Amino acid sequence: MTEAVQVETSVATERLEHQRRERERRARLTSQLSIAARGASYLSRLVVIPLSLKILGTERYGLWLAVGSLIAWLQMSDFGISRGLVNVIAEATGREARQEVRRYISTGTVAFGVLSFAVAILVVQLSRWQGVPKLLNIQDAGLAQEAKILVLICGLYFAASLSLQGAAAVCEGLQEGYLGAGFQVFSALANVAAASLLYWSGSGLTFFALVMAAIPALANAGLAFYIIACRHPDLRPSYKEANWRSLKEIMRFGGPLMVLQMFTVAALYSMNLIIANRLGPAEVPKYSVPYSLFMTIAGVCYLLAHPYIPAYAEARRRGDWPWIRSRALRLLALTACLMGAGSVGLMVIGTPLIRWWAGVEVTPGTELLFWLGVYSVVNIAAATNGVLLIGIGRAAAKAVFHGISVSLMAVGAWLLLPILGLVAIPLSGACALLLDACLSLVYGLASAESQGRQGDCNPGPKRRAAMWRR
Repeated sequence: MTEAVQVETSVATERLEHQRRERERRARLTSQLSIAARGASYLSRLVVIPLSLKILGTERYGLWLAVGSLIAWLQMSDFGISRGLVNVIAEATGREARQEVRRYISTGTVAFGVLSFAVAILVVQLSRWQGVPKLLNIQDAGLAQEAKILVLICGLYFAASLSLQGAAAVCEGLQEGYLGAGFQVFSALANVAAASLLYWSGSGLTFFALVMAAIPALANAGLAFYIIACRHPDLRPSYKEANWRSLKEIMRFGGPLMVLQMFTVAALYSMNLIIANRLGPAEVPKYSVPYSLFMTIAGVCYLLAHPYIPAYAEARRRGDWPWIRSRALRLLALTACLMGAGSVGLMVIGTPLIRWWAGVEVTPGTELLFWLGVYSVVNIAAATNGVLLIGIGRAAAKAVFHGISVSLMAVGAWLLLPILGLVAIPLSGACALLLDACLSLVYGLASAESQGRQGDCNPGPKRRAAMWRR
């Protein structure tokens, strides 16, 4: 090997190590700030909820929550575009193709603008629908009119926010998700400040909605302005750059991810319905209350894994498969161990904690806590392995694995609830999601191994030097 080639090889190797360190640094920073944002959100609720109850009263606050849940279903209206943007931007970054990144951002911006306009029209029509009060079970005529106004206000704010939804996806795709987390912290603090001012000044439901629903939209607008106008002005979107080819590439990732999201939502919301149907509504809180504690810990664990989606996508395009395999296994060990430790803690203190927090009526037994712990560990393992599949462009496989597992979980819970009681849900869930976790890991590592054996996907020192010269 000549001296010149040795120097180039050394430079290429050093550059690869720098990319790995930077990838890890950004992922860790995003995880840390995302956890801080989650904590700020929880703390803000402790202040905002009692203040909102005092401002609106129980009935109107319940209406505010019900309309919020109704509008939340519109989140499915992005058709996976925001998630698809993360992958295509990360892969283009791995190719160091800034102009390609700009085309994806421009295409996403135009698509979100069209969807935002469609959602706005839908919301206006929904607010005029006479069935809204009946849907929300409102008997009072005055409150029924307020409900329609509330749907209009919240829906239009959501439509405005949807037009800027690409900002968070751009941050994630550029591995700068910590910026989005920072604006989430600002949003949580703004919620507290706004609720406090409304409490001291006094306000009705309409003005309350105008102020509180504006905060997420303003946070999105601020993030979009900072990313495009200040941090990355060369990526400023232009309708001239938008094209169908870029949209198809976005949806190649976004379509399967939308299906995956639908399965996740189905798993989240169907269990309470199954419990109510098989055992009666009184049994639902006995499961949902302890379940919420385990899922709080699981949510924090997932925040450690999620930032690696764009990191895997960028590394894939650079051919850094050894890093992907190593990081995937270490990340799985980290999240599973943390979830396991949290589950053991809840098994020990869960019964007295829930008795103090929610009352004797919903206090769970030791067996239910044990299986909730097992289910939570398997669930976070499946989610962490899903991050690997999504990052390396195998989102369709993850959607299939998760869909099969969720279906098996629902069937198992339906059949076993009358026999085993509430334990049937985490037991069937643990068994079903274990299949998801194993299939995702084996398929992900096999894909990485297969791609890594190809010359242009796993370059050795000589090939890295040649790539660096090009």
